[in-house]
Amino acid sequence: MEGSREAMEYLNNKYEVYIVSAGMEFPNSLREKYDWLAEHFPFIGWEQIVLCGSKRVVSGDVMIDDYPKNLDHFSGERLIFTQPHNELVENDTYKRVNSWKEIMNIL
Repeated sequence: MEGSREAMEYLNNKYEVYIVSAGMEFPNSLREKYDWLAEHFPFIGWEQIVLCGSKRVVSGDVMIDDYPKNLDHFSGERLIFTQPHNELVENDTYKRVNSWKEIMNIL
């Protein structure tokens, strides 16, 4: 996605970043996710990658996600990344973002 590498590197240098993926529904995809992250975001260390069954267990200051179900139980700031499947979602507890550049400006 355009600007994602630059934004993630910026965020990783400024904050304690974790990549969280609720991929246990398709456990064979976990290795593929890890390999993809290692290839495209080599500055993210293996200890910053969390593969879990549900993001309900995640706590922190900010969560960026494109699925409302992952943001609904998060107690920190919630940034919903616009995607076709969430364009009609309206929720005052989310801040809608449309690009990685916009995320860099916010954070």
